[in-house]
Amino acid sequence: MSDGRIHEHQGRKDRRNQLEVTGDLTIKDITKPVTLTVDVTTFGEHPMAKKEAAGFAVSTVLKRSDFGMDMYVPYVGDEVTVTFHAEALKSDATN
Repeated sequence: MSDGRIHEHQGRKDRRNQLEVTGDLTIKDITKPVTLTVDVTTFGEHPMAKKEAAGFAVSTVLKRSDFGMDMYVPYVGDEVTVTFHAEALKSDATN
């Protein structure tokens, strides 16, 4: 989804290692609210960067038709599970 983006997010912690992040997702100039499930998969010192780091597995389920991609629905599934993994390192900034 090279033309997709999420903005105006807010987070809520549901359990110890899981967060829900809500915001607006824009794909093909159509904006819809989404909720991402964020599992914190790891937290600790990064083995190469030697900084605090966190790993995340992020997922949500979208309907293609909500974003104008409805060709062949219902013959081809409308629901798509979007999953990605991310890593964040603690900044050196002292702000």
